[in-house]
Amino acid sequence: MIGTWTLFEADNAISWVRVSTSPGHLLLLTSFFPTASLYGESYVGLNIIEVSSELSLQLKFQTSKPQGLLFLAAGVNDYCIIELLSGNLRVRVNLGTGELVLLSEQRLRVDDLAWHLVELFCVKDHVSLVIGKRYEVTGRITGGMHNLHFQHGIYIAGRGGLDVSHLDGQLPNFRGCMEDVVFNQREILSSLRSYPGFKKVYEMSLGCSDEFFAGEDEVINFFSSRSYVTFPEWKVQGDGLLEFALQTGTQQALLLFQSGREGDFVSLEIVKGFLKAHVGRNRSDTRLSSFRLVSDNQWHEIQLRFTERYLGLMVDEQTVRTNLPLQSKLFVSAGLLFVGGLDRHKREEIKRLELASVPGKSAGGISFKRCLRGLEANSEKRALKDAFVSKDISAGCKMKGSDNENPFATTMEKLLLAEVPLSTADSEVGKASLQDVSSCFLVLNNLEVQEGGQALLEQSHMDVELKDLGIHQSQILFKIKEIPVHGFLRLDVSPGQGLEKVFTLLDLEQGNVWYVHDGSEEPRDYFTFSVSSNSKREVPLYLQGHVSYLFNIVLPEGNLLLVSENSKKRLTPNIIHISDPDTDSLSLSVSVLGNFNSDAGFLENINDPGRAINGFSYGDLRDGNMFYVHRGHPNSRILLRANDGELVSSTVVLQVMAIPWDLAVANWTVVAVQQGNSVLITQSNLSVEVNGERPEVDTRYVITYPPRFGQIQQQGPGGKWKQISTFSQRSVDQSQIRYCTTFKDLQLENLVFPITIQWLKFTLLKNVALEIRKINRHVLNSDHLQAMTEGVEVAERELHFKLLTPPKKGKLLLGTEVLQTNSVFSQQNITDGKISYEPQERPREHSQDIFRFLMSELFAQTLDKRTFQYTVTKSPQHGKLKLIRSSDSPGNQDNITAFTDQDILGERLIYEHDDSETQSDEFLLVASTAGPDQEGAFGDLDTEHLSTEIKVTVSVELKNDEKPVRVVDKVFRLCGTASAYFDDGQLLYIRQDIPNGDLVQASDPAQKLYRFRQEDLQEGRVLFRHRGADSACFVLFVMDGVYYTSSLLEVCVSDPYVRVVNNTGLLVQRGKDSSLTTANLSVTTNQDVRTDHERAACWSTAQPPGSFSMHDLKQGRVIYRHDGSGSFDMFTLTVRVKDTHLYVGVYVQVDSESHQHHTRILHSKTLVVEEGKPVKLSRERPQAVHEDLVPSEAVFIVRTLPVHGYLRRSLPEEGSVGTEEKFPLMFTQQDVDDGYIHYVQTMPDQQQDRFILDVMSGFQAVSRLEILVDVVPKQIPLAVQNFTVQEGGSKALPEDYFRIPSKHFEGLDCKFVLLKPLKHGYVENSHFPRVKLMKFTRKQVENELISYVHDGSKELLDSFTIFANSSELGKQSVPQTLFVTIESVNDEAPVITANKILKGWVNSVTEITRDELCAVDGDSPPQDLAYLFSPPSNGHLAFKSIPGRSIQNFTQAQINEGQIVFVHTGAMSGGFNFQVTDGLNFAPRQIFSITPRALIISLEVNRGLSIFPGKILISLNVSEQLILYQHMDWENTGWTAEDSFTFTVSSLPAALGPEEFHITISYEINEPGRQSRLLANTGTVVKEGDKVLIDQSKLDVSNLLLKLPKSQRSSYEIWFQVISLPHHGTLTVGERNITKRKPNFSQYIINKFGVTYLHPCQQQCAFTPDVSFLVTDNLVTIGLSQEKPVPTLDVTASPTRVIWSPDATRASPGAPTQPRESSHPLMVIIPLTVALFLLIVTVVASWVWLLGQKAEKAKPLIKPQNNLEPPTAGPRPERTVPAVTVTPLLRSSGSPPTWVNLDPDMVTLCRQTNPALKHNQDWV
Repeated sequence: MIGTWTLFEADNAISWVRVSTSPGHLLLLTSFFPTASLYGESYVGLNIIEVSSELSLQLKFQTSKPQGLLFLAAGVNDYCIIELLSGNLRVRVNLGTGELVLLSEQRLRVDDLAWHLVELFCVKDHVSLVIGKRYEVTGRITGGMHNLHFQHGIYIAGRGGLDVSHLDGQLPNFRGCMEDVVFNQREILSSLRSYPGFKKVYEMSLGCSDEFFAGEDEVINFFSSRSYVTFPEWKVQGDGLLEFALQTGTQQALLLFQSGREGDFVSLEIVKGFLKAHVGRNRSDTRLSSFRLVSDNQWHEIQLRFTERYLGLMVDEQTVRTNLPLQSKLFVSAGLLFVGGLDRHKREEIKRLELASVPGKSAGGISFKRCLRGLEANSEKRALKDAFVSKDISAGCKMKGSDNENPFATTMEKLLLAEVPLSTADSEVGKASLQDVSSCFLVLNNLEVQEGGQALLEQSHMDVELKDLGIHQSQILFKIKEIPVHGFLRLDVSPGQGLEKVFTLLDLEQGNVWYVHDGSEEPRDYFTFSVSSNSKREVPLYLQGHVSYLFNIVLPEGNLLLVSENSKKRLTPNIIHISDPDTDSLSLSVSVLGNFNSDAGFLENINDPGRAINGFSYGDLRDGNMFYVHRGHPNSRILLRANDGELVSSTVVLQVMAIPWDLAVANWTVVAVQQGNSVLITQSNLSVEVNGERPEVDTRYVITYPPRFGQIQQQGPGGKWKQISTFSQRSVDQSQIRYCTTFKDLQLENLVFPITIQWLKFTLLKNVALEIRKINRHVLNSDHLQAMTEGVEVAERELHFKLLTPPKKGKLLLGTEVLQTNSVFSQQNITDGKISYEPQERPREHSQDIFRFLMSELFAQTLDKRTFQYTVTKSPQHGKLKLIRSSDSPGNQDNITAFTDQDILGERLIYEHDDSETQSDEFLLVASTAGPDQEGAFGDLDTEHLSTEIKVTVSVELKNDEKPVRVVDKVFRLCGTASAYFDDGQLLYIRQDIPNGDLVQASDPAQKLYRFRQEDLQEGRVLFRHRGADSACFVLFVMDGVYYTSSLLEVCVSDPYVRVVNNTGLLVQRGKDSSLTTANLSVTTNQDVRTDHERAACWSTAQPPGSFSMHDLKQGRVIYRHDGSGSFDMFTLTVRVKDTHLYVGVYVQVDSESHQHHTRILHSKTLVVEEGKPVKLSRERPQAVHEDLVPSEAVFIVRTLPVHGYLRRSLPEEGSVGTEEKFPLMFTQQDVDDGYIHYVQTMPDQQQDRFILDVMSGFQAVSRLEILVDVVPKQIPLAVQNFTVQEGGSKALPEDYFRIPSKHFEGLDCKFVLLKPLKHGYVENSHFPRVKLMKFTRKQVENELISYVHDGSKELLDSFTIFANSSELGKQSVPQTLFVTIESVNDEAPVITANKILKGWVNSVTEITRDELCAVDGDSPPQDLAYLFSPPSNGHLAFKSIPGRSIQNFTQAQINEGQIVFVHTGAMSGGFNFQVTDGLNFAPRQIFSITPRALIISLEVNRGLSIFPGKILISLNVSEQLILYQHMDWENTGWTAEDSFTFTVSSLPAALGPEEFHITISYEINEPGRQSRLLANTGTVVKEGDKVLIDQSKLDVSNLLLKLPKSQRSSYEIWFQVISLPHHGTLTVGERNITKRKPNFSQYIINKFGVTYLHPCQQQCAFTPDVSFLVTDNLVTIGLSQEKPVPTLDVTASPTRVIWSPDATRASPGAPTQPRESSHPLMVIIPLTVALFLLIVTVVASWVWLLGQKAEKAKPLIKPQNNLEPPTAGPRPERTVPAVTVTPLLRSSGSPPTWVNLDPDMVTLCRQTNPALKHNQDWV
């Protein structure tokens, strides 16, 4: 059996080895588990008074004992007990209302030495016991739930001496192993240390002891002076036999003790190496001693027999016997059998017996030591599994070995020599330079420093060989890359070097570099650095700073104690040696002094495990009772001091280093067994070596995959073998583990036939994008996509492509078939042009579409089904390969380099893109066979053909997830109100409104631009036209279709100017030519210059004059030609743009080839300037040095101006304050030396600035010397960070929350001041809790002393405003606000605010609103408030959308949204019980009542409707819904008609009807708004002297015929008779006037011809511009009428006068018919006479009236009304008209009523003058 093993590291210090076997697996664990062993009297007691409304408990245990106490929560009346009873679990809970008992099923026994998980929950009145996550037992407490009061505390595994009435006194403590004990979220066994007054841990140890798994024949090892075991009583009733074997060297000890009734006892001791039996009965003692020495470290067989008459003792077949006194009663045993020693209580009890092994003054040293086996009482075996209590014993007997046995495999030397990874920035350079380092370049020696001290780093520690390099020590730079971890380097160097963490070799020689240790316990430290040179000489490659080197810092080793992580280490005299020649060693003691890190570990005495001690005796050290217990930090120290009672020794430091566990398989061999047999697994077959000492290590094997053809078994008590899943190394050593075959079928032999596979390698020759310009189908041919295979020729028809992802914006077709996901096509299809792409629609802009395909599966397989391993030979460049682990494995693997085909089949291999803007990626693989049988049956195969290289191409679909970025950010400057041209160097955005101008088109300046593209800017199509303010900003947007960004463009208007951007001067070789370009000279302007030809026109002032443009400079056409004389020249240019000009001087430096000296820049340091202030450029920065050059000849030319300030030259003059020159473009070294050059900082809120200089000397030029400017802020920069805290909790405020991001304020201990107190919390100092702070220091923040404390309110947001203040600097910061997000804690129970009776209708669906049922919770939203309810008794609850389906629960949010309804069925009264919960808390249970009522519908109003005939719409208001009735067939309706409709009324489940609604249709109806019952009688209005036609629309009485029966209507015709003619006009029908003699006309005449009213123009009409004419049912009236009753004719009064029969009227067709005239002459003469008389009277009256009006010109009393409305409709029109008015006065509705249409001037005149009325005048 061949296996491989790998070392892993797990949590809880569990180091394990997974051994792969075939066909099974073993998992070996070697560690100290977070498990506790309890030995029968062990317990944990928590002295807490627990008052809780809920209880939760979780614990895991394993035991073989059927009885025992697991958990006890004890109060005065309340209690909760979990106990083992006959191998089952029993829970007893009493909260003062009675005891509830829960019992697990009898078949679920838990005393089988297997791990069992038990969980107990008490919530409200519900108690639940869950076993193994599978079995649950529940119960309910009577009387409801109350708070749990546990005044006596909490106990685990025992009662700890507590005596309460509800606890059975016979219940033993638990014996076995426990772990994961959690009570109310409190971990009980997280620490086995006792804390006085709070927690007591008694007789417990870490790990699960082997003694619980020992077999019946296991030897018991007693290894301390207090060891003992208790067994069930040795039942003696007059006769008893006890047998066992022992091996010991102890001279005096108690072996056995059995109590009896009435003080009787039997004991067996070792006294001076011999056995001595003792029987005590009724005050008589009988003693019997053997004569065979047993304290010789040899095995001896012992037998003790006790009868009524004698006592016998046999040692190795040598027997002695003595008679016993006669007794009246038999000896009856009572109590437990003690073996090897006594417990504390029993020891005090039997001191009075004066046994030799139990001295009266001291209880120490009475226990038996070494081994005992084969114990039998009355021929019944007593093994460890039968023990009740044990102490300081183990299973198995071991010979005593030396303290140096099994030393640690890992040594300090290996740890201290561990290398730190070097930089891999330049691997090739690193390899070359490292070779040089090892030979002669760099010498490194470790620096030794005391703990917490400091040491000087000298040249002896770091030295560089400078032979033949010509480099000074100050030019060798050491740059620190990684700072020390446990200390820091203090550099006494210049500020610039210190900021850059750089020191020189000269600094090492001068003692300027110190290392300061931080006092930590780490034994070593290091830092990494690079070596470079700032020399201008050519330096070797290894002096260019490409490689990182490691420098080690070590602490003196001193005394070192190596201990395995999280383990115990026994302290022996070899480790702690004490020498005192005049004092007995037993009188010496050791004290543990301070500085002992208890978090890393502690010292303990084996007799009191788990308790840290601060001193011990030399006797305990010699006896092996002292242990160091490691718990945390890997490095710590112990300070020890010895004393002899009078004198003390010097202090000794014992360094402690924890070593990780290391395991190795020592023996791993195959066992052979025949089918059906079994074979032992011995130490020679399976064993593991660890780097720990054997007595300290618990080695266990866990079978993770059992064998297929058999079982792993362990021999148990009685020699029985049983199948197991775990076993220990000790069991293997004792031959108790075997493999037993259980497979009974025949095993067939597999024959393997090797096959050589020739692998295919696919290559994608072409993958070219298909370009589409029109929306039609395009063929995809082999020019776009072509693949082939290498090594083996494959036909194109057999080379297939599998479509993984189809295109999204179109379709991929094979012929006419649309290809979908997983569709397959071949290379032959592509070559034949059968593959095409068809876009779905024409794209609006440029776009792309993609599809993904697969040429072959990434999977390899052979016929022998060997596993294939894939190795990544080239990783992806724009992503990574990840391997998703299975659910039982923690985490995933990133950047993997290997995987198997099982990972591919299991879909665990994924590619993750790095989100870069790349469209493709690829990686290379090599597939090869792998497996444990690689060297087995297939070792002779040709492995070259069992591997292949695979290239995987990844196509990346880009997504639009990047915002546009503004790359140019300048102020747009222009002059005056001119228009300026935009180019792409100034604007890359889309604009909105502009406050001081507009963007317009260059081709049409009147056309404004709001949207334009980048190409418009590039083509110069955008202009800016100024208007308004001189300076303003406007918002610009850039959009790409998905994302956008915004920015501000500043527009500044000023006078026209031309400015120099750069003027570097010109460097020319003597006698040679040099081009003058824009790199030497360039200008800018704010004028509208659109081409470089106009932008700058330059004229030279030299002779002969010339001119050139900016375009010429860009093209390099301007040439300066040196004449060979001098070394310096200068010429002046006039730069002219339109009407603006500027004079510019250009310096020319002549370079002489004969000079080899170089100008050196000695100093170019960073300028430091206060914000808003100037700083002088001193000689230190910058300085140009040449040995033959005077300072005035070194010229600095400003190549790039500062951005956030300017340069200034100050020149003093005699008798004046001097002059200043801003923006000097050139100055000399002499100006710098004299302090004339200043940098003035102007722009606020800037941290850095820079400007670039060119240095020119008489011999050489240095280009682009950059001067950096550090700006010290005027205010302290403060950056704050928001944070989150739990409701009612606190959070420390680290320095990251109050950062001062400026190196100028590093180390500044400023104060942070709060502007006002917080609303929902406060800030405190942890040293002074609950004291609210309004200010604190930066140092307190760095020490993590400052915390924010929430007040527990339900507000989810808090904030406080803070600023930094430094009284030392006199500076403050801008106030900053920190926002605190509060994480709500669900600690409030819901509250029912509404629970009203639901009153619905019987058998109906009724909505439940928040008015009937509502719950609120201060810390939970409505959607989290769930209603748990019992089924309603008279219906069901449902969602409104699905009322037929009942629901089981709902939320308050669903009630608020109106989604919950109640569907009634059954009884009239009912309801349901409900309870509201927020997930954690519950509201009290309540009842929701439902009482539906029977629904009855009654008709209250049905009065019908009366309407006027015709097409009239009448509205009926039924429950505010508009209902219209329209009368349709009115022509066939008589004068009066009836209509109706039938209706029903329903409101489920009730209904009414059918009912009938009646409608009366009649012309007698007085309809509102209608003045007449006739069809038309509208009246008319006529202008003075005009006429008007009265037609059917104005007068129609044809409906009068409807009064006649329908059969008679055709025999009648309607005629009108005028009974009162108009007073001022005439009526005519055709050419005939209507007169009194002929006053008649018919409706037919009106319909066809109409009747004309003609008004005459007379003098009396001067006041009446309009005349109204109105015809009512019984009235014909004219607007101008006299003061007398108007004669009227009622056309309906006499039918015989109005309606004539056709027989009485004869008229020719087409002529108007009239009534027959009377032939009597008087009928004509009398009317004519009367008419003539009236005419004469009228003329005379009118003439007289007109004469009276000539004296004055009166104006009307009332304003004329053009549109006279008819009189108000009523039952019957009134028959009176105004006497003298033209238009009726309108009366207001106020009180008293007033006239609203009187002329105001006339009213005033009348009131003032009161003129007298004239004839025929009256007041109105």
